[in-house]
Amino acid sequence: MAPKLSFQAQNEKPSQSPSLTSIGFLLHRAQSRLRDGVVAAIDGSGLHPGQLAILGVLTDKGPLSQRALGEASQIEKSSLVLFLDALERDGWLYRADDPKDRRAHLVKMTPKGKAKFAALGLRLHKAQEAFLTPLTKTEHAQLIDLLMRLGGEV
Repeated sequence: MAPKLSFQAQNEKPSQSPSLTSIGFLLHRAQSRLRDGVVAAIDGSGLHPGQLAILGVLTDKGPLSQRALGEASQIEKSSLVLFLDALERDGWLYRADDPKDRRAHLVKMTPKGKAKFAALGLRLHKAQEAFLTPLTKTEHAQLIDLLMRLGGEV
């Protein structure tokens, strides 16, 4: 049964208040819990959580221009450049001239970066599974479907 979304009465439980049951607040709490697991999973890797989106997009889509990578990862341009600089310096990826556009650079993962990200993926998967333990497998699939529809499929 869904929580009652009325203004909090004097004797009403705080968890029933509109501010504590708002979609934004609940998504923020869930995301914070997931982030804690992700931070623990990448501990010692030298990665910033924001860099995971870059590596994930490159793993899924292959080499991309910086512009396309920024759009796909939804990372703002100046942060993207800082993340790319650090990832390139640490051997995760490299930038190469785009043969189709002399003005653009393609961002590609290095073999070392691919291997390291694959190994890290096992730890990230465990963190995600721990986050999802309150849900059944069916609810897990429903959550993915709902989030993809709400966020626009990637």
